[in-house]
Amino acid sequence: MQTQRNKNWNEQLVTEEIRSWHEAGKPLYSHYMRQNYQELLAAGIRYFGTWRTAVEGAGIPYDSVRKYRDWSKERIIETIQRLEKDGVDLSFRSMMLSKYAPMVYAAIRPNHFGSWKDALTAAGLAPEEIYRYRSWDDDSILSEIRRLKEQGADLSSKKMDETANPLIATARRRFGNWGAAVERAGIDYSAIRRRRRWTRELVLEEIRQLRATGADLRSGEVRHQQPALFAAACKARFFGSWTKALQASEELVATLS
Repeated sequence: MQTQRNKNWNEQLVTEEIRSWHEAGKPLYSHYMRQNYQELLAAGIRYFGTWRTAVEGAGIPYDSVRKYRDWSKERIIETIQRLEKDGVDLSFRSMMLSKYAPMVYAAIRPNHFGSWKDALTAAGLAPEEIYRYRSWDDDSILSEIRRLKEQGADLSSKKMDETANPLIATARRRFGNWGAAVERAGIDYSAIRRRRRWTRELVLEEIRQLRATGADLRSGEVRHQQPALFAAACKARFFGSWTKALQASEELVATLS
């Protein structure tokens, strides 16, 4: 039975409610929230972009609340997509030897996907590509990176992730990270890199610059116009929420005045 509270939600209230729910010992995984507190789930997604970001913005590691005992199709797809972005080997053998074996068993049931390959396909991945890149050695991976470079492909990790290219997942497993693989291929990754290495100081500096230009600093607007900055500010290791990042920025300005 869903719990209806009809609160006037804002970013801070979402964070406080998540913490209160967690302190009461109640589950925070999305399926449970959809059944028991859909209003909070919807507010979390609205203000933070994803439920995971909302939970982590409250200072709670999301992996600690993902305690699924019953794997639905939706959860299987969501998990496969997350693992693929993290560079996890999604081959059947590797998954069966991992802690995700229960998920694989659920995926291959007739009432779910019927096979692991069909589960990968449902998640928007190409099974043949996953197995193809998995069989490559280091030299083959580096040759493919060079080939893509010669064709003028965008080799930034952001673009490679967006296209769900299994090459980047394989390269991460073999070389530690995508940038290292590109460098090993003889390409200057700093010249094509898009993602920034965020720090607390850099977040505050970006906010200061936005203030100076008179930009709209409401959370919804920043999340739309500056998604990377918003996501970084909401990380638990930085500020935990956009509201707290703004407060820290204001305090810094005050001390410098």
